[in-house]
Amino acid sequence: MTKFLLSCFLFIGMTLSAQINLGTGSTDVGVAPISTYYGYSYVQQIFTKQEINANAAGNITGLKFYIDPSFSISNSSQWVVYLGQTTKTSFTSDVDWVPLAQLTQVYSGTVTNANGVIEVTFATPFPYNNTSNLVVAAEENSAGYDNNDYEEAMYVYPGAQNSTIYYKNDYTDPDPASPPTSGNLVDYKSVITIEGLAPNPIPGCPVITYPSNNATFVPLTSTINWNNSSGATSYKVSIGTSPGGTDVANQVSVTTNSFTPSTPFAPGVNHYIKVVAVGTGGESAGCTEVMFTSAPPQPTNDECVTAITLTVNPDLNCGTVTSGYTIGATDSGTLPDPCYGNPDDDVWFKFVAAATSQKISLLNVEAVGTNTWDTSANFQVFSGGCGALSSILCVDSSSGIVSGLTVGETYLIRVYSYDDAGSHQSFDICVGTLPPPPANDDCFGALAATVIPYTYVQSDGAGATNNAGMITACSNEMNDGTWFSFVGDGDTFNITVTMPTGSDFDPQIGVYSGSCSSLSCEDTVDSAGEGGTETLSIPTLPGNTYYVNVGHYSGWSDEMEGPFTINISKNALGTSEVKADKNSIKLYPNPFNDVLNISDAANVKSVSVSDVSGRLVKVIDNPGSALYLGELKQGMYLITLIMKDGSKQTIKTIKK
Repeated sequence: MTKFLLSCFLFIGMTLSAQINLGTGSTDVGVAPISTYYGYSYVQQIFTKQEINANAAGNITGLKFYIDPSFSISNSSQWVVYLGQTTKTSFTSDVDWVPLAQLTQVYSGTVTNANGVIEVTFATPFPYNNTSNLVVAAEENSAGYDNNDYEEAMYVYPGAQNSTIYYKNDYTDPDPASPPTSGNLVDYKSVITIEGLAPNPIPGCPVITYPSNNATFVPLTSTINWNNSSGATSYKVSIGTSPGGTDVANQVSVTTNSFTPSTPFAPGVNHYIKVVAVGTGGESAGCTEVMFTSAPPQPTNDECVTAITLTVNPDLNCGTVTSGYTIGATDSGTLPDPCYGNPDDDVWFKFVAAATSQKISLLNVEAVGTNTWDTSANFQVFSGGCGALSSILCVDSSSGIVSGLTVGETYLIRVYSYDDAGSHQSFDICVGTLPPPPANDDCFGALAATVIPYTYVQSDGAGATNNAGMITACSNEMNDGTWFSFVGDGDTFNITVTMPTGSDFDPQIGVYSGSCSSLSCEDTVDSAGEGGTETLSIPTLPGNTYYVNVGHYSGWSDEMEGPFTINISKNALGTSEVKADKNSIKLYPNPFNDVLNISDAANVKSVSVSDVSGRLVKVIDNPGSALYLGELKQGMYLITLIMKDGSKQTIKTIKK
């Protein structure tokens, strides 16, 4: 009897203490299992069988999630939690939700932050078969949000690609039975404790989080990182230059979840990594390799005197581009003044001017340094030779027009990452030639739409000049672009402007009456962003002439127009044609002195200002149309607009 009772007590004790911990130690924050920084959210996560590594099938009795003990979840406490089993290892798209019919509701109620732990206990245990992957879904449906340091609060850890899909919004409470069609995919998961399952005494294979499989441009001196495996006491790391190879590292034993090889990787070579976890029950088996390609050798165009010659394209189609990269480059010693940034990794190109103005573009820019988020590649154009450089253009965006060139003269371009060590980019560079000014460059040369419906493809819009300066007849001013005209007949005319795929042209439509020398505003529209469609309907008077300007939206900066198609009709427009979603809000002027203006502040919930290192400098809740930033030092800043619909937009600005 005594032995029987003792056995019972031991069994009960083991059952009560059985739990599996994943992501322990991480204090990164994210939207999982819910969003604390938005009013409502719905999140699904996939934890693989390999990662869970349970000893056997069993009942999950609850979950624990983790958060800073000092943070509040008073406005994020109404949770509904679901569990499910799936063969999916990740989500394939932003609509690839696991259907609610495949999930079981295991909890509904109010949760609390108990010294950094949010515990959810199930009334009915969930049976886990230990053969499928586990889906953890959570809906947070209490209105309001918790402003914890102006950021999400739940602890997350790096996971496999697209481990989590989420939706968050301040006003729309998502329905798990009909998930939103605009989810977001991320590569992290909740730090989590799965209660009721006993861990396998043999730890599971670690998930390598850096570098990712098939990564390229991995720095020659890099640290390999992986997630902790439950029950692991150490790890063995092998790295080779062939599958299964160990010529770089041969089962090196480490007790942390990172490893830095003693010598740099060979440049431009494929490498293969395998990490095996070691526990009291043995070593993990069947662990797969991750393959990556190390960064290439030092660029041949690291110095001005070895600049690579670029082909000048006869148009703006960038039919010929030259590839380049800044990783491995050194500082040439040329100060950026009057440009900004740190050219400690500059590479050099040159071209022979074919026209007095050329468009220079950086295409397919990708982050290839340890700062995997940083795609901020700048370029600077010089006249003169390497020994007598004179800066003539600074560009901190994807393209710029350099004017005042002498045909036949050679000019130099250097490309560099704006930021410091760890920030590098790969890119394609293109030099294009602008078309001559189009026939309808001026209002007096407006193309007449004599037959309605009227359609015209403006393929040479890039050659338009801002010959009349800004068009100020309407309160929303704009660039002088290309011009059209039509004669009213008492009906309503509809003007629609569309851009080709991939266009970066952000147009505005202005419609005016009167005369070219004395324009009177009828209406204007700028409701879409780069490449978006603009539509405007104008009631007309019989016999009255109307002038249509299609130009860059800015009323403070002369920017290049792009190709577009204009359609003028009198038919009733469908709802989809009338409605245009603004996917970009403007900040102006840029660069700015002390005040930065927001074009549509009514839709902005808050603004955060960060320096280029990512350090938060200032937060402004419920901003007005003017941001007063006079206290900032000169330099570049990242302005993040947090919208009321749950979206975010980050814009790079310069404080003069």
